[in-house]
Parts: sequence; structure tokens; C-alpha cells
Amino acid sequence: MLGHLLGITLVLLSLSSVIVTETFAEPFTADFNKQSYHFGDSLIFSGDIFDYRMPIIAMSVYDPDNKILSANSLEITPQNTFSKSITLDSSQYEKTGQYLVKLDYGTVTQNYHFIIEDDSFESETIIEIEEPEILLLYTEKKQYTDKDIIKITGLVSSLDSSTVLIGIYDPFGMPTGFYFATINSDLEFSTSFLVKSGVNFRIDGVYSVKAHYAESEAMSFFDFNKIL
Repeated sequence: MLGHLLGITLVLLSLSSVIVTETFAEPFTADFNKQSYHFGDSLIFSGDIFDYRMPIIAMSVYDPDNKILSANSLEITPQNTFSKSITLDSSQYEKTGQYLVKLDYGTVTQNYHFIIEDDSFESETIIEIEEPEILLLYTEKKQYTDKDIIKITGLVSSLDSSTVLIGIYDPFGMPTGFYFATINSDLEFSTSFLVKSGVNFRIDGVYSVKAHYAESEAMSFFDFNKIL
């Protein structure tokens, strides 16, 4: 007898749990086709009914000052859905800001919000300024010997200063001379100097040319041999 009573009690508790769960479940949900709009846009508000209670759902729209703009009864389709399309070009929708859409279905009320933005608002434009840089750097030849003239030519992207600093380094990375190349109206620069074996060119090997301009750097290479 006691076991039978306990079984009835458990069944009742289970049914009570189901009833409570169904009572507090959301009977419907809704959303906009966008979250923000401009004047003249078409707003579409639609939703689904999960707990069918009546054939219509009440919809009210309020402006940013909480003034009611419209009240409608939306029919629920056989598929348990509803929708409303609003063109935001009437005199009612003349304010920017956050609007409220309130839905009432039976005893349940839910609030939804959308925003109308100002068409004349211009977002801040970020202009990226391209840093001047060396685009091209080369020597007239790839191999030089004593008493040759080395001519170095290059190109920059934009004018930052009137000259480019050029350094010449031996095969061990030691500097052998520095020169300034003037930039012309075509953004080209060049400089030249005499090769003196034993003076500015003491050893054979691969020499490097490093050009410095603004924050950029470029490199080029050539060979030096006392006797070709």
C-alpha cells in the first residue's frame, strides 16, 4: 500500500514538473531582418509561435520618445508564424534613435528594439598616408675593378627629403664610403664615385650598397676585383 502511494506521488510530481516547464516556456519569438535602418528602408518583423493560444498577436511600435506610433493585430498563419512589413518613410518615422516593438500574446509581453540612423551622418574616414620608400636600387654594372666609375641609380615612391643616403660596405660589412644622391622631379636619384684600389676598395669580393630614405632601406650588390 505504501509503495502504491509513493508511486502515485512520483507520478504527480512528474506531471507537476511538466506543467511548470510548459507554463514558463517562451510561447513565441521574433526578430528583425536588420538591427539598424535608414529613413526609407523597409523593415520586416517576423516570428514563430511555439505555444498556440489564439489566432492573432498584438504588435505596438513606439518611437525613441516612447510615443506610440502604431498598433496592429497580426494574424498567425497555419504554420504558426507571423510577420509585419513597415516602410520607414512616413512622417511617423522621422526621428533617429532606438524604437520599441512590443508584442502581446495572451498574458505574455515581449519587447524588441531596432535603430534608425541618420542618413546625413558621415562616418570618420581614415586616410592611410603611405610612407615614402625606396622602390628601386641598382648599380650600372655588376662587376668593377680599379679606376672604374660606379654609378648607383634608384627610385623612391614619394618625396620626403631631397636626398638619399647611400653607404658602401666591403665583404666583411665594414663601411668604405657614404654618398648623398639627389632626388629629381621624377623621383629618381643617382650618384657616382671613382674606384680606387687600396683606398676605398682594399679587398676583392662582393660589396653591398645600402640606401636609406625616410624610414625605408634598400640593398644592392656588386663584385670588385683588382684585376678582372
